[in-house]
Amino acid sequence: MNKTLLKLNKFHFGKSNKNIFSFKQLENLINLRPFMNLKRFVPLIEIDQTINWSDYAWQTETASVPVSIIKKLLNENVIYICDCTRVSKKINNKCKKLEKIFKRAVDCHIFFSFKKNLIGLNKHRDLSDNFIVLCEGVFKIEVWDKEKITKIMRPGEYVFIPKNMDHRITPLTNKRLSCSFPIHYESKKFDEREWLEIK
Repeated sequence: MNKTLLKLNKFHFGKSNKNIFSFKQLENLINLRPFMNLKRFVPLIEIDQTINWSDYAWQTETASVPVSIIKKLLNENVIYICDCTRVSKKINNKCKKLEKIFKRAVDCHIFFSFKKNLIGLNKHRDLSDNFIVLCEGVFKIEVWDKEKITKIMRPGEYVFIPKNMDHRITPLTNKRLSCSFPIHYESKKFDEREWLEIK
């Protein structure tokens, strides 16, 4: 991680943790049904509004998406899960490091897809700065700085994109997993970063 360029809020590429999050960890997360509610689980192609599902006897989170619906969405969507700042010790630690650099609140959005060439978000700009780490697979990123820059990214590489900078990501492999760390544009309402260990 290039702390100097990050502190200067400069668009750049670099090296990061290769194994910050895995498909195995994603499998565990998407099977944690209460966590898969419609506020966190976000397909980037609009969900068919006619899709319905039933509650089950012990359910406490009625807006959580069941596995049968998740399976339908996986092959036709780029999906992200937000509010993932504490889904693992490594992600929590990465958020903590970024919060120390930027002095602003950081979250983690886990993006994944299972079909190459899916466009989740077309050319767009975000309201927050973003530190994006590719975990598994390969994607092409296009960034419009003074001119268009295109790079093929591989696991363990990151790109830092300042807010309001146009960009687009296209998966080049059938399986793609990345962690986007949005840095809030102003908030200093930090999550607790102590990792609770049960001994």
